[in-house]
Amino acid sequence: MAGVHETAMEGETDQRTIEHVQAIATQAKLDPTDLAPISQCLYFAEELNPEEMALLQVEDGMLEHIMEGSSLIVRGDKQENAILCTNDRTFDMKKQQTSNTLLLLPECQTVADMKDADQSLYDRQVVGYVHSYYELRRMRPKLQKLHILLDDRAYKGAMYEADHDEDDEDEPKLYTLADLKSRIQASEEEIMAELKKIKACCINSYWRVLEYNYENQVLSHIVNLVEENSWNYKEIPLNETLEVLQSLEPRIILEHCLNCHGEKFEKDDVIYYALDEDKVCRSFAELLLRPADKFNFSEFLQSWQMSVPETMTTGLHQLQGMALIDKTSRPEVIWYFPVSALPEDEKDRFDTLFRTREKWTKDDIEPYIQDLVTAKTSAGALLTKHTRSSMGPNGVKLYNSKRPVR
Repeated sequence: MAGVHETAMEGETDQRTIEHVQAIATQAKLDPTDLAPISQCLYFAEELNPEEMALLQVEDGMLEHIMEGSSLIVRGDKQENAILCTNDRTFDMKKQQTSNTLLLLPECQTVADMKDADQSLYDRQVVGYVHSYYELRRMRPKLQKLHILLDDRAYKGAMYEADHDEDDEDEPKLYTLADLKSRIQASEEEIMAELKKIKACCINSYWRVLEYNYENQVLSHIVNLVEENSWNYKEIPLNETLEVLQSLEPRIILEHCLNCHGEKFEKDDVIYYALDEDKVCRSFAELLLRPADKFNFSEFLQSWQMSVPETMTTGLHQLQGMALIDKTSRPEVIWYFPVSALPEDEKDRFDTLFRTREKWTKDDIEPYIQDLVTAKTSAGALLTKHTRSSMGPNGVKLYNSKRPVR
């Protein structure tokens, strides 16, 4: 049992002693042998301001993060619920009420701190009290706003930048990393990972996505140069590429395009890039599908293969999470359906998917829910929660919505 704790208002002259504490324990019919050696007398400060304090219930990993001197940041616009971020994780904040009054003390010892201690008495000052605390729950970062903000001012090339008046309030804004961190409900690491995923580029300290036509224009310049020089797509010399193409596009954009579609490596003190076949083919597929409504599937396959470099081969796996194919229509059709355009909310995501298509195979639906997967929730668990399965006529399992879809 912990030592006896008493309370008193600050300013009382009646100072407690060990004998006084033992007398109180006797009156309370407590066995002195059950008490911890240290007793702590609580005194209330003259000013208690509970509205100036808040308690957070944190997990062990986060506590270590705080004790090491790292920061916790609360993020969200005025119309959004507040969330809390470490440098690499995002947490939902829920205010929980407690029926007990929680006293806040700068110093207080627990039983674990009293091992082998001599009998002693300490005064402890209570500086505040609260009736609630914030419970933190790990959540997926909210990154869709990042796409919206950057898409408003996509980079189309240096010649178009002069058309923008930065003093015009109606002009879409440009965003530094600090700006994005203040607007996006996600940790810095999660924001940086998403910037890489959407192929954003830092130009003059501002983060920009390349307009898709412009991105493919730059990629085409690189592909054409490779073919003109009969280079291997797995061994493109960086410096030579930049020297030749810098009259057409800025060097930073050329290197960014190579980073987005290939891997950098060094050989004999020369920097090279190896283009990734899947990434290049996917970019050319997007160029064909974006402007179209629905594309004849057979014609698309022919046009797609003709658009990519001769040594590269297109494949349907390169379209996962970007396009849907309807093989029940005559003729078969394909259309642009990117996962980035779907709602972030789990329920809304599944409703949108089942409004688009009544029944899905596992292979078709998984690319559209993979970003909802967490350490505690697998894709299978999401399907179990939101769908019911049935066997299709060809023996393939199909998934449809558990609830009516409006």
